[in-house]
Amino acid sequence: MGLSGNLGDANFGMIAFGIGVGSAFGSFLVGLFLDRFGAKKVILATAIAYPLSIIPLGYTTDVYFALAFGVILGSLRGATDTAFNTHGVQVERFYQRSIMTSFHAAYSLGGFLLGMVGSMFASQFTDSAAVPFTVLGGLMLVIGLIVGFLMLEKHEVVEESKATVAADVSILGQGSNSTKIILLMLGFGFLLLGSMFGESSITDWGQEYGLRVIGVTAADAGVAVSVFTGAQFIGRVFGDRLAVLIGPSRLVFLSALIAIAGLVLPTVSHTHAAVLIGFAMFGLGLASIAPLMLSSAGRKDPANSGRNIGIVNCIGYSGMLLAPAIIAYVVSTVGIEKLMYFPILLLIPLAIFGPALMKQTQAPGNASNASDLQQKLS
Repeated sequence: MGLSGNLGDANFGMIAFGIGVGSAFGSFLVGLFLDRFGAKKVILATAIAYPLSIIPLGYTTDVYFALAFGVILGSLRGATDTAFNTHGVQVERFYQRSIMTSFHAAYSLGGFLLGMVGSMFASQFTDSAAVPFTVLGGLMLVIGLIVGFLMLEKHEVVEESKATVAADVSILGQGSNSTKIILLMLGFGFLLLGSMFGESSITDWGQEYGLRVIGVTAADAGVAVSVFTGAQFIGRVFGDRLAVLIGPSRLVFLSALIAIAGLVLPTVSHTHAAVLIGFAMFGLGLASIAPLMLSSAGRKDPANSGRNIGIVNCIGYSGMLLAPAIIAYVVSTVGIEKLMYFPILLLIPLAIFGPALMKQTQAPGNASNASDLQQKLS
């Protein structure tokens, strides 16, 4: 688009802000359609619309056109994310165990692989984004349509009465308009802001922290950020097994403690090894928190899981909007050496209250009726 200078930075920030606003709005709005029409129909619709919304951004030269399509793209991105997470919660009822962290591990891996592909395109097409955006948008459209037809129809989802053998029964009640349940979803969303801010502090400022505070080279600082991403992927690969072994609420508590310790380490020890170990611990700690809390939120009221996950995602995407600006303000006000204190303070409430929100009474059942359920599902 030829953006440059202070005005170019402002315009680029405005476009990025529009994408974030759209994501928060789309996350919330799509929940109503998910509960009414089922995840498959919504996923098929977004699998067509979302990739198509990406392609025009590769051709635009006008800021306001880009802003308008950025809001549309963000809305469809948030809707797609919420739809897939809602479907993931529904699939968990068939597995009768946690699968959400493994599901999110694929998300992390996909982001890494697509980032490498995008970098390759950027090195080949330096003057225009038309080819990369068109190719990747078209590829996403084909993949989305294929995957969309494999999703569960609304009538194929396990009914709430059958799912109670494997799923938890909320102690708050199951009313579709329950104020308590909505307040609970708001609680999940605001607690997840802590992890969102923490992730932004590493991905946006981790390299600068290594350069300016620790005094390592740009390459070593970049490696530290990559270690964080890799540790997050590894943590999600094994997160479901740990959730089965010790329970989701305990895993969230331990994960929050590990994440906090990972941020404290480079704060008290300004060495390259401390940054590498600390960022790795932080990645492992964050890995399972969001998937497990989204899974718990979706199970609290199965009839309205789309709405509930939409509320949590909406607040989460709001964190993506606020984090860069607030962290930049913290850095400019108190100095980058105090960067880690802010996410540490936000993660402490998550460690205290997150497990409490997830605690649920177990539905009555035993191995035999669980086996009966599996035969019915088959």
